[in-house]
Amino acid sequence: MILIVNAENRSLFVPELIEMHRQRKVVFVDKQGWNVPVIGDMEVDDYDAEDTTYLIAKADGGSAEVLASARLLPTVRPHLMTDLFANACERRAPRGPRIWEVSRFCVSPAIASRRKRIELLWETACGVIETALLYGVQKVTFVANAALLPLALECGWKCARLGPTLPDGDDEITAVVASITPNGLRAVRRRLGIDAPVTRFALSTVKIAA
Repeated sequence: MILIVNAENRSLFVPELIEMHRQRKVVFVDKQGWNVPVIGDMEVDDYDAEDTTYLIAKADGGSAEVLASARLLPTVRPHLMTDLFANACERRAPRGPRIWEVSRFCVSPAIASRRKRIELLWETACGVIETALLYGVQKVTFVANAALLPLALECGWKCARLGPTLPDGDDEITAVVASITPNGLRAVRRRLGIDAPVTRFALSTVKIAA
């Protein structure tokens, strides 16, 4: 299950958001050594604003455990692709009211199984498309590292590189844009073996427990 958390319902999911930021700190700062802002035991930056949308993966059945998360940013305001990764695009990075950026995909550091981590990536990819369709978004952009790039390019949606692959410390990054369409969602679901919607949007905790 992927929870859609935004300005309308974020007050219902404060514990999940706190855990998401804690996991991001462990994964990106403690393990990968990113030089990004930290507040206590949480990784929080300027793009974590009140109007930011998050996707939070949880187990079905009401468990409080956060399994994975991702961040969705409108490109009409400052975002990573233009602020930090403009050199990864051969031309100007796509932006507009119907283009979102996906960033900070993070799997719980407690999950060691590679298979489970990939399953969560697939589920989150479906969640991104479902959420984008819900809000009338036509494209999403993201920066993929060496491990994520082939998985993102092969999951079934129509996508393309925006520029060359660039070195990034001990890793490398590639800017990507993906089209958001109902046909693309069906293709991704078929490719990944997902046969039903994965996202949930709740304005009360009763709906999540049902």
